[in-house]
Amino acid sequence: MQPIRDMKDVGDSRQRMNAQIAETGKLSGTDDAERRLQDFASAASDWFWELDADLKFCWLSARMEDILGVTQVDFLGRSPRDILKYGNVLFDEIVTERDWWDHIDVLERHEPFRGFVFPRRHPQKERIYLSISGTPVFASDGSFKGYRGGGREVTREILIERELLRAKEEAEQASLAKTAFLANMSHELRTPLNAIIGFAELIEQEIIGPIGNTRYAGYAGDIRQSGRHLLAIINDILDIAKVEASHIELADDAIPLADLIDAAMTNVRPQASKKQVDLDIRVPDTDRALHCDERRMGQILVNLLSNAVKFTNPGGRVCVEASFDDDSNCTICVTDTGIGMSANELKLARQPFGQAAYHTTRDHDGTGLGLNIADSLCRLHGGTLTIESTPDVGTCATIRLPTRM
Repeated sequence: MQPIRDMKDVGDSRQRMNAQIAETGKLSGTDDAERRLQDFASAASDWFWELDADLKFCWLSARMEDILGVTQVDFLGRSPRDILKYGNVLFDEIVTERDWWDHIDVLERHEPFRGFVFPRRHPQKERIYLSISGTPVFASDGSFKGYRGGGREVTREILIERELLRAKEEAEQASLAKTAFLANMSHELRTPLNAIIGFAELIEQEIIGPIGNTRYAGYAGDIRQSGRHLLAIINDILDIAKVEASHIELADDAIPLADLIDAAMTNVRPQASKKQVDLDIRVPDTDRALHCDERRMGQILVNLLSNAVKFTNPGGRVCVEASFDDDSNCTICVTDTGIGMSANELKLARQPFGQAAYHTTRDHDGTGLGLNIADSLCRLHGGTLTIESTPDVGTCATIRLPTRM
């Protein structure tokens, strides 16, 4: 097959057109179309090639020698099958020998192909990566005449992709190691901590007998209270580690919505009473059940309510309002009249350990994991948690859940 005119060497084509411009001062319509095509082609590929009807290279553009580091003679008259058998062909994780034979099958079926990437050994650059694309050429009677196509070097892109993949794998391994460490350490800490809390309660209540000095009973109470606080922090860390490791399995309990909210309110009522924060419940008068993991859903509500009470000043109010829509989805809103947050503060608060990183809230206890845990558990239930907040006005946390998981 003779080389196709629009695939001639770009440099020769430009020289011919420049000479015509100098002689006539303008291009004819045909030459203008040819120049446009050559410009597009040269921008898309580094070199061009043609195969004849026997799938043997019959033409290669001059730039191929610079990019591949071999002469045209090394390719002309040879087929990709010949080059695979006897040529300088490499295999790696990107392209195997099987991939090469699959590519040759495509050629022999006379099908177009795009972006076949393969490595080659360059005399000066060692290993390089090339990407080629080709289109079959057929005569007017439908007979196969060969291929024409282009190629470009993609070594830089391949190396960047490999580096990104390596960095991603290292980050994933580091994350897994961190999660495993947190989970293991949390379990190791909880066992002795429960013992400390239990013995502190025995001493505080003088179960075995009087301890003589009432101040010791007060100290035991401090130990118990501090131990429970530390245990709550460890439980939060363990929960976030389980979520990240996808180790949480949800039960499918059918729980009346009012019972879920009442249980959560009971949990935070002492905290609210101590801070003189009013609690308000607005739940529809219905026995409709929410299919969820009762313990985990209670954890979501307690986390949101505890945060609401914690950041509400004395005399403020926390309200829980729940409803079902026409599609049987459930919405639960926890609204407070607390200190509120700006957009940046809210973004930080939703990150793990967000409160711990935010210095202006350090007069409030906590790890800053509550919102992150609640958000993760909502998503595990197939729902969402959205939060709106305004400084010095308050915060509204909205849970939207399907009635069935």
